[in-house]
Amino acid sequence: MTAAAGISDDTGATDAATEWFGVAPLSSLIENYNAMPNNVFKLRARVAGAEHEEMQMKTDGYMTAWMLYQLQGDEEAAKALTGENAKILRNANWQDIEKNR
Repeated sequence: MTAAAGISDDTGATDAATEWFGVAPLSSLIENYNAMPNNVFKLRARVAGAEHEEMQMKTDGYMTAWMLYQLQGDEEAAKALTGENAKILRNANWQDIEKNR
C-alpha cells in the first residue's frame, strides 16, 4: 500500500472526532498493514514530500514492479521490493517503509 506523505494524505491531526486526518494518514496505513496476515507479502510506504494528486505518477515504477512480480513471477522486478537490499529501501523518495519479505 502506498500513500503520499504530504498534508493531503496526512494532516497530522490527532482527534478524529473533530479533525480530518487526510486521505490516507500513516496511522491508517499502519493499522491496515497490521491487520493483514503475515503469510502474504505486504509492503507499505509513503512518497516523501508528495501530495495525493501526485501519487499515480510518483508510484508508477514500484506499482509496475509489484504487478510484474505478483502476477507474472518476475524475479527481477521483485528486487525492487523484496529482501533486505530491496531498491525501495535505498530510495530517498520513499519513507515509512515496512515490509515482511
